[in-house]
Amino acid sequence: MSVVPYYNKPMPQGIAAHFRTVAAATTLPVILHDIPSRTVKGLADETLLELAASPRFAGLRDGSADVARLARLRSRLPARFRMLTGDDSSSLAWLAAGGDGCISTVANVAPDLYVAVYRHFRAGRLYQARELHQRLTPLAALLEREHPAALKFALALLGFMQPATRLPIVQLGAADKAEVAQAMAMLADEYLAAAQ
Repeated sequence: MSVVPYYNKPMPQGIAAHFRTVAAATTLPVILHDIPSRTVKGLADETLLELAASPRFAGLRDGSADVARLARLRSRLPARFRMLTGDDSSSLAWLAAGGDGCISTVANVAPDLYVAVYRHFRAGRLYQARELHQRLTPLAALLEREHPAALKFALALLGFMQPATRLPIVQLGAADKAEVAQAMAMLADEYLAAAQ
């Protein structure tokens, strides 16, 4: 996965050249990552279409939460090109609009529930998909707010890692830690109740 270059605010031709250089440096398929809230400059639709024509690019992780982008582009993209979201809060809407899936932050913490949302949706059980998705949304919002420190803390609560960070990212403060812990506990309680 390769993100749109940040800081320099490159023009669309520079972004395309950047991604072609990345693709030439590897034999792996490349997933383009567009997250304008972090890079300042977004991946323009026309640049995306240009890059998607190459089989070197497998898909897009769209972090803009622009669900309408699917309607604008789906028919113009190669069938093999996967349109993925990186926004947990709108992931169900993304699927409903024709998206292929989500490269999710919250799935690192609650993978079974996230997979269940996807399976319910694909099976046409929209009510169940929506109910589970709504349970995940509060935790997703907290993880996004202070990402990646919040995710590291959540994974530490599960015993998977230490919540260590590198500057300029610092560990969560006590109030934020309490919020994440509470959201995870509520999610766990609901998950256990649903399993019984």
